Amino acid sequence: MSWLPSPIYCRPVTTTLRTAADSVSRLVKKICSTLIAVLSLGLVASLIGTSCSAASPSALTVGSWSLSNQDFTTQLEAFADTYAKANGSASDLHGADGSSWATSFTAAFLNDQLSLQLARIDAAQRGIEITDADRAAAQKLLEENFTSSQGGSYFADLDPGYQKSLIEGLAAQSAVISVLQAEGTSDEALRRLYDASGDKYKGEQVCASHILIFAGTGQGQSTPTDAEYAQSLAKIAQIQSQLKGTSNFADLAEANSDDSGSGANGGDLGCNPRGSFVPEFDDAAWTQPIGVVGKPVKTQYGYHLIIVRVRGELTFDAVKEDLASSLKSNLTELLAAELANVAATVQVGVDGRYGQFVATSGTIISPAGSSSPSTLARTMADLAGSSQG
Repeated sequence: MSWLPSPIYCRPVTTTLRTAADSVSRLVKKICSTLIAVLSLGLVASLIGTSCSAASPSALTVGSWSLSNQDFTTQLEAFADTYAKANGSASDLHGADGSSWATSFTAAFLNDQLSLQLARIDAAQRGIEITDADRAAAQKLLEENFTSSQGGSYFADLDPGYQKSLIEGLAAQSAVISVLQAEGTSDEALRRLYDASGDKYKGEQVCASHILIFAGTGQGQSTPTDAEYAQSLAKIAQIQSQLKGTSNFADLAEANSDDSGSGANGGDLGCNPRGSFVPEFDDAAWTQPIGVVGKPVKTQYGYHLIIVRVRGELTFDAVKEDLASSLKSNLTELLAAELANVAATVQVGVDGRYGQFVATSGTIISPAGSSSPSTLARTMADLAGSSQG
């Protein structure tokens, strides 16, 4: 659907381990409904760090850990073979000449390695013990994620060193996420989440939740019939009769909403600027009273029940409660902020042929002056910025 911002349809699944796993699996699978990226912050050229801007013996260094260029090449080749098995071809991992690696791919690959190593450092600094059970759970999930459309797992075909790096890093990310989830409602943690959100809360925004009942197919490509609208309205009215003020809105959304992306998060649509939704929905979100469930709203998709939590200039104090209530869906952003803080305390170096380190966000992007991103890179950018549900 195109009527809502794309992140609404890219909600991660419920386990903290799977949240961490999605950062690495997105390089193999490119379907939004099954993949969620862990790290995503708005990046601009002026913020790019200069660490290791030229070619160096190591493709990536993070503190005392390093990935040699030779090992990096071996891992890329093994990964490309795995990618080809899962997707039928690995052509979009290569540059225009068909032989060199696309810099969008090398940067994304190194960015995943960076996030995993930062998680290991964070876990060690926090005194978190990574157990064999943690590693076994991480390996199991990786095997499930590195699959083809036919269901076969290719995780074992990856370079052994890369396998170990993924398992150790994923187990560490899972452990860190669990701690962040426990700490997440503190003002300090919420402030980090707010500060790491870039322009997300700049300007006037509306934070809302909804319950949608489709009229007909609900795809919005053809106008539903009067009978289909009537059926949608009847079901919305039935749901409306079950409301107990606003206290059970999230439960009713999860149980009934045809928007499965937001429904899994209690109907939460996050905070969005004016014009983010279809006109009828947008008008209601910007005019109906705050803190109450409005009258049913008819759109080309069916009928909606909408509740607006916050509207206007979103200062930290204005959205603090909203951040806390939606913490579960913001775990990836919280992790991104955490790892960015860790990155600021360690020395990170990147071979300039493969990527550039952005110190302010603790991430790696494509080298300056590189060719336009490949289809894979654009897909990963689309996937980035999703939240845990």
